[in-house]
Amino acid sequence: MKTKKLTILSAFAKDKVIDKKRGVISIKRGGPAFYLLDIFKKEKVSFNLITPSLTEVEILITKDGEIGRVKKKSKIQKIDFSKIKTPFIIISTILNEFKLNGISSFQGKIFLDIQGHVRNGRQFGGKKFFSPPKEITSSVFCLKGTKEELKYIPKIWLNQQKQKILIVTKGKLGCETFISGKKFKIKPEKQIITSGTVGAGDVFFAYTISKILKTNDILKSVAYALKRTSEFLLSKK
Repeated sequence: MKTKKLTILSAFAKDKVIDKKRGVISIKRGGPAFYLLDIFKKEKVSFNLITPSLTEVEILITKDGEIGRVKKKSKIQKIDFSKIKTPFIIISTILNEFKLNGISSFQGKIFLDIQGHVRNGRQFGGKKFFSPPKEITSSVFCLKGTKEELKYIPKIWLNQQKQKILIVTKGKLGCETFISGKKFKIKPEKQIITSGTVGAGDVFFAYTISKILKTNDILKSVAYALKRTSEFLLSKK
């Protein structure tokens, strides 16, 4: 059997898309796991998936984009990180579906999308502060979040992460990437302006990781992911 390279800790969702004037306009499968798996399959990255029960999410369409809230949470799942033998883990959640205590027992590299941990879930677009213990912050190899999301974690962690890998996404403007304390600005080849951005962050992170696993080149991987994410957004338009 082919050895898996990556363990994915992520959640699926039933997305109910709502327009204020028209009401419910669609119900579809979603969640970060939905988008991550699609990209890793396309990129031929072998993986194991650990996922909790289905989460139910409501997504409200506004003039500024799409914002969500959690209608039904999944049960929080305990993970024995010492038993995960793949060299890489990606953690991308809707809320806090996984207990992260014991994470330091994992011997490989961890990619963490901060999105779910700073989402309060109760109100559309709501955020909460996330201040994890040192065991968690010191275990993260690569942290990714939007400029807005990263305001909700301690500055000391943010600064420490810049000495490893930190990816700050800025929508149509591209992203800032910090590698070993050095800052790099990477812009997409062309700006895609669209209100339909659900899944774009997960698609970007998946393409970034898939390329890092193949090339170990962070900047080329981020640039590749921006290009592919632009294609994803164009397909949604």
